[in-house]
Amino acid sequence: MPGKTHHRSSEELAAHIRVARGLEPADLVIKHTRFLDVYTGAFLPGDVAVYRGRIVGTQQAYRGRRELDGSSLMVVPGFIDAHVHIESSLLTPARFQQAVLPSGTTTVIWDPHEIANVRGVDGLRWALAATEGLDLDVFVMLSSCVPSTGPERELETSGAELHADDLTALCGHPRVLGLAEMMNYPGLLGGEPDVLRKLLAFQGRRLDGHCPGLRGRELNAYGAAGIHSCHESTTLDEAREKLQKGFHVLIREGSCAKDADALLPLLDDYSSAVVGLCSDDRNPADIAREGHINWIVDKALRAGHKPEVIFRAAGFAAARAYGLEDRGVVAPGFLADVCLVRPKESGRWSSGLAVEAVYKRGRLVEPAALAAASVSSRTQVLDGLGPNLRLAACTEADFQVPAAPGLSQQRVLVIGVRRRQIVTDALEAMVPVSAGRVRMDLDQDIVKVAVFERHRGTGRRSVGFVKGFGLRRGAIATSINHDSHNAIVIGADEAVMAAALNRLREIDGGIVVASDATSLEVLPLPIGGLMCDRAPDEVAASLERLRGFAKTLGCTLEEPFIQLSFLALPVIPSLKITDRGLVDVEQFRLVGAVL
Repeated sequence: MPGKTHHRSSEELAAHIRVARGLEPADLVIKHTRFLDVYTGAFLPGDVAVYRGRIVGTQQAYRGRRELDGSSLMVVPGFIDAHVHIESSLLTPARFQQAVLPSGTTTVIWDPHEIANVRGVDGLRWALAATEGLDLDVFVMLSSCVPSTGPERELETSGAELHADDLTALCGHPRVLGLAEMMNYPGLLGGEPDVLRKLLAFQGRRLDGHCPGLRGRELNAYGAAGIHSCHESTTLDEAREKLQKGFHVLIREGSCAKDADALLPLLDDYSSAVVGLCSDDRNPADIAREGHINWIVDKALRAGHKPEVIFRAAGFAAARAYGLEDRGVVAPGFLADVCLVRPKESGRWSSGLAVEAVYKRGRLVEPAALAAASVSSRTQVLDGLGPNLRLAACTEADFQVPAAPGLSQQRVLVIGVRRRQIVTDALEAMVPVSAGRVRMDLDQDIVKVAVFERHRGTGRRSVGFVKGFGLRRGAIATSINHDSHNAIVIGADEAVMAAALNRLREIDGGIVVASDATSLEVLPLPIGGLMCDRAPDEVAASLERLRGFAKTLGCTLEEPFIQLSFLALPVIPSLKITDRGLVDVEQFRLVGAVL
């Protein structure tokens, strides 16, 4: 992992020393500014001098080949996204950096388990190759749970299975930091052999956690196994216990899971060294409209948090959590990854954050240059992924659920959606029966949801019921289906559900919104059925159009597509659905939809 400095020769080292002493001019000097000292929590006055991508001087006056007046600005470390799935942006890594670098995110920690679930080790190799040479620094945590529940449980079907030997083969890559989120915490607590082998293989490296709601002795056991972080806390009490037990808590603000408002009170002068920020899953429409990590900083400032505390968490905390000793600090020897910021209204941080400029390794981030770089990387990132969906055409008969004989109403299990959360409730409801088949009940906001296996051509499918989308007609289908990424469809009409899924099959993956069997809007995602190589603003516009179309169907959710995709993640409580059926996450077992 990177140390504070890295000089390739004695000549380069000597040059840095001369510039730091003021004997030679720096490449860039930000004059008369105030910069955050993360060690003391103070904003200090003076110059910030940069040479060959690193900070060489602070406080004292310096000369520079380029000098910038920073008297109205403050210099803070570049923001670090401590846990992200780039695939959830729907963008290739080169396009993703177009979206996030200008907002101040200079480093991300990527768990590419979406493409790994689709393509296995080849997906991980693709992720490493696709991030090589980007301006954005992308470090990788190798996906620990493919599939998320472990293959021996047979709760879902992914496109691949990854075992300890598959992962250790990639450990030597310089941007691999450790083992990504251990979602299979029941397997860890139960001592399942494959889980233990992975933990042992990555001893001494970072081990990311994923344990929503885990408390008490079970949380102690999770920490005793070496897990060092968790981004799944949704309440302040849960997050505080994890912090007290030695976990780096990551405050998440994604497109669907929005925990910042609940967890930001955890931050103070002490905890800001060990509490980081992350997006997890955030789409380009939300990044364009609100921001990325800067959006969490903005929320914190508007809520009255001290700027030195939130800026420390946004860079320094994540850098230390992942052993990135060369960044997160505005001081001599560290990378010149910095943001020039100010309050939106003069002198009032409670007005929010304005990011005036971003420097990556001492170079100004320019959107036009990022766009050009993404075009030049296109051939590399599109090679070798092949067809995505192995699905047969379906009909409305594929969505029928038989009722018990002789009933006019049937009690069923229903997945209850929680707004702005990926946690669901396990509900029961009475719904109508006709012609021996269980029907939807739009008056109760209960519609059908189905998952079709799309990797191996098995034809396996399951059908269940969900409440909370507000659909009155039509259907929504997508090949984004966390984490195994089978095809998932929700709808108020079985015939339209079939039409939406068939259209998804025709475009080989993406998102489909259908009002009837002939009126369908689509966003194709040809790379693994997860991503596309289009400019972020184009994808954002497509998403906004699809969201608007979904609203015309009655959908009441702000982010219906990500919320839909998480209905299939059987490691997040309480009730989920996969291609194999409904999953009781508390019991980690398959259950029937009809009671």
